Amino acid sequence: MTAPFVRSYRPADLAAVYDICVRTADAGGDARGQYASDLLMGDIFAVPYVTLEPEHAHVVDDGTGQAVGYVVGTADTAAFVRRYREEWM
Repeated sequence: MTAPFVRSYRPADLAAVYDICVRTADAGGDARGQYASDLLMGDIFAVPYVTLEPEHAHVVDDGTGQAVGYVVGTADTAAFVRRYREEWM
């Protein structure tokens, strides 16, 4: 087994990003079951980044190919907000 490492996000990581997001959405704790859908937190806070700007999305790979954490961002917040409103919402 390889040590954990940071790598670029891949579309195959999408389910893990959703899972990580909901499991940390309650002030760092598990928010599963707290909303109508466990996908909601990911749809708001993480998945727009990996979808709209995957070049700025990275995951922590546990060494086996499984994403166990993520880091997302944008190079241009104003442009991202426009895209989020126009394309995501």
